[in-house]
Amino acid sequence: MWRIPRSLPGRHVASVGRLRVGDLNYLVHGRISPGVFLARRDTPLTEMVVLKVGDVQAEWERMRSLRRLCQGRFLGDLLPEPVHCAISEKGQRVLVYRWRRESQRTLSFWSGKVPAEAGVWIAHRLLEQLAELHGLGYGHRNLRPEHLLVHSDAHGLVLCGWSRSAQGGACSDVSDGLAAIAGTLSGKVPPELKRLFLSASGSALEVNEELKRVSFAVLGPRKFCPLSSIR
Repeated sequence: MWRIPRSLPGRHVASVGRLRVGDLNYLVHGRISPGVFLARRDTPLTEMVVLKVGDVQAEWERMRSLRRLCQGRFLGDLLPEPVHCAISEKGQRVLVYRWRRESQRTLSFWSGKVPAEAGVWIAHRLLEQLAELHGLGYGHRNLRPEHLLVHSDAHGLVLCGWSRSAQGGACSDVSDGLAAIAGTLSGKVPPELKRLFLSASGSALEVNEELKRVSFAVLGPRKFCPLSSIR
């Protein structure tokens, strides 16, 4: 099974496999999650990419549409960037995303280890993005720990797993996203904060303001707690 190495891969790190997608060859470095792989384009002008294998045509079309809608906006800089979608030599459809070097792990990697202070930072990042996304009439509709790609040294957040995203209608992004974060927190979480994570209601903006109030009351001023320090 291809597995992503613990260190950041680069040009000179050995690959564990090769995959041809359309007319391009990729050297695969390992698996990020089921059906999702970190790879490098095998050309003189190379770059790191993420390969998503499976039923990805709808996601390819949705992400291109959403990125056009978000052009010039805060959210536009944080959306995954799809660059290619084609059939592989094995007959599978593959969606190719640019790789964000600073965001290598999903939140599920630290499941059960995320301190409350870091969870609050990540939740604020999530709610800020959801506020803009919902303001544009879109919903993610599939927020789980493996779809929250985090910057381990800056509490930054990129949402991935957009295969169920859609326009129009209310959705459960706020409650699903906070519940996903709550499921990765360590055991030392103030009960008031845990209740908010598990039973939040209202818009992303409203819940974000409530989170500021509750977290300050039980944790004090925000405390920077990089995930890279977790053992």
